[in-house]
Amino acid sequence: MEKLTPQPPAKAHAKPQISIVGFGRFGQLWASIIKSDFQVKVYDQSKAVLEHATSLGVEAAPLEEALAAGVIFYCVPISEFATTIAHHATLFKTTSTSKVLIDLLSVKVHAKEIFTKELPENIEAMLCHPLFGPDSVNEFGLAGQRIVIEQFRTGDQNFNFWKNYFISLKLEVLEMTAEEHDQQIASSQALTHLVGRILNKMNFSASKLDTSNSRKLLEVTKQVGKDEYQLFLDMQRYNPYTKAMREQFAQAQADLDQQIDAS
Repeated sequence: MEKLTPQPPAKAHAKPQISIVGFGRFGQLWASIIKSDFQVKVYDQSKAVLEHATSLGVEAAPLEEALAAGVIFYCVPISEFATTIAHHATLFKTTSTSKVLIDLLSVKVHAKEIFTKELPENIEAMLCHPLFGPDSVNEFGLAGQRIVIEQFRTGDQNFNFWKNYFISLKLEVLEMTAEEHDQQIASSQALTHLVGRILNKMNFSASKLDTSNSRKLLEVTKQVGKDEYQLFLDMQRYNPYTKAMREQFAQAQADLDQQIDAS
């Protein structure tokens, strides 16, 4: 009888490596969402921020190591996106390896313009805006939350992979162009943040006589206040459609003032 030689157990397939650049509140949330399916490495300019990596079960990595991944998510502040991509593009130009860069900014025209301007041809790019954050996920969970995507300059295979992956997370995937996104978000998220910040400037707070509607406004003020003020400024400054929204808002207030003061 032929002697059977014991075989070593088959090795489990290693998880694909994914990097996240920018490890603030949303970067940490994104890492917690995808870490079960990928080997996640994170980079942030702040060493203090990176101290959260171990507790979240992901690996802090130096920039060069993070940029070696085949897929890189960008969760940096909007105002830092241009300089970040310009710097990273100089490093990408030294390699012929193809990569997929995915931004998670809340403005899309700006991201599209920067990717177009800076990236070499071998680098693919996809535009995404998750319409949720740490607070909404903590309160309502991830399932049913929405994410906006545009294929932009991503190949069909990579685009369909990520689209289907987002669907597997039970996210509602909305496909639209960067221009459509920014137009719509100017009159929704950006307007909501504007109202919340105005109420915050007015020291709007709870009182014994609150109605249900005033409590809703108070909730908006509180939720908006949890985000970095820089995010509010960046949404207003880098979305090409928010200035018209603010002008319309100011005109509506002026019209109401005139009607109120009319004798």
